[in-house]
Amino acid sequence: MKRTPIGVQYGGMKLFFLFLLATSAFAGDWQAVQRLPHDSKIKVTTRDGSRTRATFVSAAEEALVVRENSGVRSITRTNIRKVRVADPGRRTRNGFIWTAVGAGAGAGAALALCPYCPNEGHGYTFMVSAVAVGAGLGALTFLHEPYRTIYESK
Repeated sequence: MKRTPIGVQYGGMKLFFLFLLATSAFAGDWQAVQRLPHDSKIKVTTRDGSRTRATFVSAAEEALVVRENSGVRSITRTNIRKVRVADPGRRTRNGFIWTAVGAGAGAGAALALCPYCPNEGHGYTFMVSAVAVGAGLGALTFLHEPYRTIYESK
């Protein structure tokens, strides 16, 4: 019997934790906020729980400057809990993915509902309606906000 070294045996788990650590490290990256293009649509959540939809103006090491409907506002970095930036391509991508997932789930539900229908000469009677309902429910994700988190402090 060949023995496998422990490092090789748990290599996948190590990669998973490394990936988890890397993604959590990038979520707290203030430089990502500083690199945002001027006039980007952002959402800022402060420590007291208030949320602001605004347009990005600039960011320094100690503050974030945004333009709201009421005017330009500076928010200190210590007061910011989360910064999210609009990514319209995210809405489209997720909408198509979840529409396909919904259609697949509808097809699976139709097959589970009547697995013997084709053998009895009825064909897939529920297939079209179940796929349509599933795709419609999946397409509702187009309504979801297209924001992604670029900064989060604990």
